[in-house]
Amino acid sequence: MITILGGEILSALGEKERRLKHLSDGTYSTVEKTMTLMGEDLSFAYYTIDDGERNSALSIPLRYLEDVVQKAIDKLSLTSDDLSRCGLFVGSASNDLSLSLPLGQNYDNSQVENVACKRIGNGYYADHLTTHFGLHDFSLTYNTACTSSANAVIDAASMLEGGIIDYALVVGFEMFAPISFEGFAAMQLLSPGKIAPFDRDREGIVLGEAVSALFLSRDDVASSPWCFHGGVSSCETHSVTGANPDGVGVSEVISAALKVADVKESDITAVKAHGTASALNDMAEMNGMKKVFTASPDFFSFKPYIGHTLGSCGSSELLLMLECVDAGFVPGTPNFVNRDEALDWTPLKEKMPCENGLFMLNYFGFGGNNTSIVIEKVKS
Repeated sequence: MITILGGEILSALGEKERRLKHLSDGTYSTVEKTMTLMGEDLSFAYYTIDDGERNSALSIPLRYLEDVVQKAIDKLSLTSDDLSRCGLFVGSASNDLSLSLPLGQNYDNSQVENVACKRIGNGYYADHLTTHFGLHDFSLTYNTACTSSANAVIDAASMLEGGIIDYALVVGFEMFAPISFEGFAAMQLLSPGKIAPFDRDREGIVLGEAVSALFLSRDDVASSPWCFHGGVSSCETHSVTGANPDGVGVSEVISAALKVADVKESDITAVKAHGTASALNDMAEMNGMKKVFTASPDFFSFKPYIGHTLGSCGSSELLLMLECVDAGFVPGTPNFVNRDEALDWTPLKEKMPCENGLFMLNYFGFGGNNTSIVIEKVKS
């Protein structure tokens, strides 16, 4: 059995005590990001880890990565021998972070010399972490948009099952990148203020930063009340930007995940929805769930708490799930006020007492990659 040992997350929710209070109370904190797009000054809400500087210096993302992994190692009391048997799986949607600022300033080609020969992708960060922490040589990187680190979790479990490694470190990594931010604004997908998943009056997504480190193992190596039952990732070709609104692609991956996990839809205690608050994504997600679940399950979205953290949301939201249930609850969904008749089903508005159970976590990525996983916390 694949055990989920836990880890650490850096996000807009802050340290663990503070983030659990936010998640319990249904509160959150955002900042304002401004940009000039096609001559127009625009302002959008954003979830930031802190007010530290964000520029093209590689020392900045490396510092956050080293910090979150070290905190996870310390929390789990992992030894150097444990780490030497630990493979690395890195999921991030923003490759070449060192280029994000100069490329964003390159409309007049003034930065061409500055960015030439500076291409830094996810492999750079994987190599750095492997060397810095003395990890096993085995590593994989993922860039499947919003499903990146969720897909990393699935592959990590597979490598553990195969005995290739004894521990797995999944890193979800997303920091502010002007290219991404301005791109979503240009597509008119960003909400100017709050993110309200599944609400009738939702206005769009709100982006955010998160860096997370999640450790997994096998029960013959390290025990845990949390286990990974299985997951499935699949692609659909309805659109270059997302899932089919009729939900067929979403329903297929949810059904497949239930089958792989060998559980029925009625066994699921709660569903962590992708819940981006974009009209098409919310519609696809609800229609997909309706094709599988005979009645509305208890479901919610983490994105009002930390924003849409793109490639990091897989491992980051999984860690938040563990922390909430360990604290005795499943969170509600902030900003949900008005039921959308087109969606019909409504998310949890308030937190729900919960100490264990089976949980489905769904992620549906830009480009049509859909991922669903099933985890469980067993009764002590």
